[in-house]
Parts: sequence; structure tokens; C-alpha cells
Amino acid sequence: MIDRKLGHINKNILTPLITAMEIIEPITQIEICRDADDNKFLGCAKDSHSLYIVIGDKDLLVIEKYENIQIITAKEFCEKYISG
Repeated sequence: MIDRKLGHINKNILTPLITAMEIIEPITQIEICRDADDNKFLGCAKDSHSLYIVIGDKDLLVIEKYENIQIITAKEFCEKYISG
């Protein structure tokens, strides 16, 4: 559940996600972000075959979608998949 006042997510909700996480070393070099430091997130998401990048970074959020990867905020992700 999201604590709307603090903007925090209950850690119990994240436990299954954290348990399933893997460390990915990106190989793909991407150069499309207006902030060059953010390209690494797109490369990592592509190499890991991710469906989503869940982030608050406005430079990535304006892209909205890269190939088949949706770029959304944590709030959007929770509303779509956790609160639901």
C-alpha cells in the first residue's frame, strides 16, 4: 500500500520484486537520452528484456517508451499492478 502523505511504498509489497531481481551488466550502448548519463538505464533494460523502467527521472519519463519498454513512474506502476 502507498502512504500518500510520505510517498513511500510498504516494503512488504516490494519483497517479491526484490527477491526476483538479477544484476545485469549492460552491453548495448544507447545514445538517445537528453541526459547522456541516463542512456545506461535504457541499455540495461534492453539487455535484460525488461518490460518497464520504473523511475522518477524526467529525462527518461519524456521518452515514455523505448522499443517495447514502457517508462513510467512508481505511482503509475503501483496503480496499474499493485493497487489493483
